[in-house]
Amino acid sequence: MTDERRKAPRFAIWFPMKLSSEGDVILGITRDVSEVGVLLVSAAEPKEGASVELTLSFPNDDEGERILKGKIVRVQENEKDQEGLWRFRVAVEFDQRVDALEPFLEELSRTSQPPPEP
Repeated sequence: MTDERRKAPRFAIWFPMKLSSEGDVILGITRDVSEVGVLLVSAAEPKEGASVELTLSFPNDDEGERILKGKIVRVQENEKDQEGLWRFRVAVEFDQRVDALEPFLEELSRTSQPPPEP
């Protein structure tokens, strides 16, 4: 996908998050976040098309824990960790754009560091 097709700027930010769908809870680590969605890696394979609730806890966020609703739009194997803990890449589109996130994400992306390679 080219940047011109993106609905909002994406920011490379790595932090833990929780995805809940149909009573199942999946833990993951974000890879990039925008006002309209998130790309994460997870150990479990969620169902593409499922409605989900994401619990995001950004460091130093005055809002505290954010709970956002969305839909899983893509699930694929994580080529960088096929046999490891984070086997799946999951793209989630939020049900509603979260306009207040962009300035916060931009600042947070300056200090966020990727986890070490497996």
